[in-house]
Amino acid sequence: MFGHTVDIVGRDTVDKEMISKYDFTFLFTITTHWLRDMVVETGGSYIYMDKGYCRNRRLREPDAFIRFSPNSWQPLKHLEKFEDRNDRWKKTMKIPIRKILDKDGKIKYRETLEPKETKKENEGCYILYAGSSNKYHTFMDLDEPSAYAENIAQELRKHTDRPIIYRPKPSWDDRKPIPQTIYMGGRKTKFHTLLKKDVYALITHSSNAALEANFYGIPTIVLGEGIARPVSSTKIKEINNLYRPTLEEKHSLGRSLSYFQWKLEEIAAGDMWQNLKEIFEEELNGA
Repeated sequence: MFGHTVDIVGRDTVDKEMISKYDFTFLFTITTHWLRDMVVETGGSYIYMDKGYCRNRRLREPDAFIRFSPNSWQPLKHLEKFEDRNDRWKKTMKIPIRKILDKDGKIKYRETLEPKETKKENEGCYILYAGSSNKYHTFMDLDEPSAYAENIAQELRKHTDRPIIYRPKPSWDDRKPIPQTIYMGGRKTKFHTLLKKDVYALITHSSNAALEANFYGIPTIVLGEGIARPVSSTKIKEINNLYRPTLEEKHSLGRSLSYFQWKLEEIAAGDMWQNLKEIFEEELNGA
């Protein structure tokens, strides 16, 4: 059993010798790829932290969820440990992730992560590709985002003539249109409005957009280590034969992921630690 001492140190003081003294190094968001690489080089372990799956608040707001994943971008290999525990998911799937307003600015309804049935094979026209930022591509050692998106479009054209909507990361300053796609990259283009178009499938490397789309009822292709991978296809060539998860499969994923995201007050109370410490120990022991 490892101890519970936590030290906070300045970025400029971190080196391999220091890291080797700790059981885990906590990484906060994708700007810490350099620290992840340092931890891996020393043979150590890390716990990755980032925005939660339920995007109910901005990351630094007290009521926001923070997700935790040991030694990986997502805790995919540990999801089954919580797939039968429904207590957190029953609450999480009812939390509003956005408010939809009417023309007068009044709340029309609230959207949540509560899963919907998946579309049938003949439903939908457009393919929506949700791109990522250059920081993410650096973290994952991928090609530059525009070049990567262009390769996706070229690969899709080998299998389908469906129109492709390209939606790059809105906060990425160098976003630009790419050939063979319908560009929807402005900050005013909201993701939830795109999902209401006649979308046949969403493709991404591992954006949380796949989780929202999949739970909204749209089949997804997850090319990387995305949290929606268990309920998605994983190859471009599967575009004409997409995996369509059952409602129970989506709820199973929801039950699992709810145990890997926690609010600050829950973290301070020790709830995250008590629920995940056995998984952290497994990772520390190389399981």
